[in-house]
Amino acid sequence: MSSSTVLFSLTMGFLLGFIHFIGEGLKIPSGSRHYQIISFASGISIGYLFLDLLPHTYDAAEHLKGGVFFFLLMGFALVHLVEKYFYQHAEASKLRKEFKTVHSVTFFIYYFLAGFVVVELVQKSVLEGILFVFPVTLHAGLSSASLSEIHGRFKPTLWERILLSLATPAGVLLAFAFPLPLVLQNITISGIAGVLLYVFVKEFLPEKEKGQPMFFILGLIMFFVLNQVARLLID
Repeated sequence: MSSSTVLFSLTMGFLLGFIHFIGEGLKIPSGSRHYQIISFASGISIGYLFLDLLPHTYDAAEHLKGGVFFFLLMGFALVHLVEKYFYQHAEASKLRKEFKTVHSVTFFIYYFLAGFVVVELVQKSVLEGILFVFPVTLHAGLSSASLSEIHGRFKPTLWERILLSLATPAGVLLAFAFPLPLVLQNITISGIAGVLLYVFVKEFLPEKEKGQPMFFILGLIMFFVLNQVARLLID
């Protein structure tokens, strides 16, 4: 493995961690500007999911066969079931605090696994890595800011923020120290695709009358153009 691959993977890992760290302190503007930003980022995220990440799971099917859909389902179902458990079993007075905890644990695992995926994609192509990190970084910043507003007085401490921010670099370093077999790489990508499918659609898209469709479309178009340019450069 070349030193440039190692350096670039670590750079993207620390960038993602840094964005997540400062995201906790961001304040998304209220009013129409709020939903313009969220809708635009959602368009990019959904475009990435369907135009890049899910096709990667299709490629993984070459090794996992029908099992790729099982791991896709597991990633989706796990996040849903954990959230549902806390909604139904946590005391009302403790719900927000426990919900914050489960989100923090979920995000740590997700970003840790993302570190493995970054390494795997960068080894194929630097552009593949960039296409992965770009929408995930957007989501990291905006979701952190949104969760910070939701959890209110239960905002994470400085050490909790640092720990979450180090999840992706830790995943990158561990991927270099203990490279995953190809089958496990494909399982990881499929699981992350399932997690993102839930997070982007369930928690990131504005609901009902909220949102700005034009900014969502602009986000889709932007990622489509970026994706096509990257494919031309890769080929």
